[in-house]
Amino acid sequence: MAGRGSLAGMMPYGDANATVLDMATEILTVVDSTAVLAGVCATDPYRFMPQFLQQLKDLGFCGVQNFPTVGLVDGTFRRNLEATGMSYQKEVEMVQTARRMDLLTTPYVFNVDEAERMTKAGADVIVVHLGLTTGGSIGASEGEMTLDDCAKTIQTIRDACVKIEPEIIVLCHGGPISGVEDTRYVLNRVHGIHGFFGASSMERLPVETAIEQNARGFKNIRTGSH
Repeated sequence: MAGRGSLAGMMPYGDANATVLDMATEILTVVDSTAVLAGVCATDPYRFMPQFLQQLKDLGFCGVQNFPTVGLVDGTFRRNLEATGMSYQKEVEMVQTARRMDLLTTPYVFNVDEAERMTKAGADVIVVHLGLTTGGSIGASEGEMTLDDCAKTIQTIRDACVKIEPEIIVLCHGGPISGVEDTRYVLNRVHGIHGFFGASSMERLPVETAIEQNARGFKNIRTGSH
């Protein structure tokens, strides 16, 4: 939000859950029949999660997603988060609680283990997260993962999910899958995938391109001589 990269939500610049509440009146008051999901930082030690989820539901959110998520963190920092109670399991428990409250649950997963845990927790939709979306002014630079790598990862995770729940919906998101053709390429190579979960590819990259092209068009206008 506010023109910052999504990882800003992972840093101590503000209260991510409070920001969601602040944005609720801005967004929910202008939508009619469109479903709106709330990003929930489930590891927040200052929130009683069942009460917070009820608050989101009462405001009009129809579902939740585990973001900010420790799933984007790796290495020593991730191990320490897991060891000190700020773990991915907190996100699994949040999804399980939300599902019991009849909220739509669309968790991000980053590997087979997380996907299996979220599926067992009753998640409605599993979103295979392949890293920060590349491209644009604040997106990630080109990473090591290719579109073919993405397809293999998605297939492995999807297959693990349907073994637990055959009716689970599985979507993909992020990494080098940033445009229409990228998405088509990957979806055509993964058996049983249901679609694509768009974020930056929907609301940031197209706008950046359109604004830049429009600004260049105006700038290139030559005034007549006087």
